[in-house]
Amino acid sequence: MTADIYARLRDLAASADSRPADMRPILLRVTTDLFVLHATHTSQEIRLYEEMACRLIDDADDVTLTLIAQRLAACADAPAAVLRRLRARGGAVARELLLSNRQIAWADLREIAATGPRDHACALAARADLDREIASILAGRPEREVARALAANAAAPLAMEDMRLLISRGREDKDLARTLLERGGLSVDHLPLYLSGDAEQRGKLLHIARAAGVAALGRPDATGELDPAACAKLENAALRQKHAAFALVLAEIIGCDPLCARRIVEEDSGDALTLALIAMGMPKEIAARIFLIAFPKVAMDRKAFERNIALYDTLPRRDAARVIGAVAGDGRLSAALARQQGRRGGATTARPVHAESESLELRDYLAARGAKGRSSDV
Repeated sequence: MTADIYARLRDLAASADSRPADMRPILLRVTTDLFVLHATHTSQEIRLYEEMACRLIDDADDVTLTLIAQRLAACADAPAAVLRRLRARGGAVARELLLSNRQIAWADLREIAATGPRDHACALAARADLDREIASILAGRPEREVARALAANAAAPLAMEDMRLLISRGREDKDLARTLLERGGLSVDHLPLYLSGDAEQRGKLLHIARAAGVAALGRPDATGELDPAACAKLENAALRQKHAAFALVLAEIIGCDPLCARRIVEEDSGDALTLALIAMGMPKEIAARIFLIAFPKVAMDRKAFERNIALYDTLPRRDAARVIGAVAGDGRLSAALARQQGRRGGATTARPVHAESESLELRDYLAARGAKGRSSDV
């Protein structure tokens, strides 16, 4: 059998230079099909296939080379020189090899994870045999596409600190957040992704928050209602029926980023806003008025309105603050609540909002890296 395949390859090699240019990609496919027909090969067969393939690759189109890469990815005897030429082509061709070829050295995989092109890193992130170190390197890359590909890989062995890094970035990346939630295994660490969850996932996250609240029973809790001045300010903002202005007041009261407050306000079901109102100590009657005045879409949906108001009777303030604080990030809501309870009618110190010169993607990445560093120090 091996002598037969060697003879066929030899005949193809002899005719390679005489074939028309448009036949050379076909010749490459035929030669590759013959080569992968057997699991093992002699050194002569490997050498001959390598010489032929390297001669024909440059004349082949990407569709042909993608098919070649698919066939060779699972071939243990595929010549290293051919694999390197295919990877250098980039795009879908390189992706096929990076997804499953096991001949690529670990050091090369690590280098691709750290400094390789984005499309190569995305392909690598989808491999089923990632180890924890390479997964951690990929989690630290700034590109959103790489983070999403890694999160979508259920087999990726993500350490807790890397999962927390991705979750931190998921606050600003809804696609990433949804992918992380779909991985399952929800815990307190997933609370920052609450706004991106569906009804079932949100229910699970609220249950987790309640369980964490039960574990914290006996510890000091911020009780009491919001001070009248802040309460009136928020209600007056609702009367203007301008969601953007309302979000700015909400951000000032709970101490979160205005963009985060805007997402809470514009969330369709209204339950995120309900959690924020509970967390800040807003009386239920005023919360109901705010929905009726400024959020008629929620108020006119009987089931949604009753569900949100019922949260006042079923969700402790501590647990609502835990969820909204996680959504806001960096524990800013908890600190704001402490300040709110510590002063009654005192002057409010405005939290400065600094303009960022970086791109949104890089800003989110740097913020998430900072959160990872802080969690490592604990």
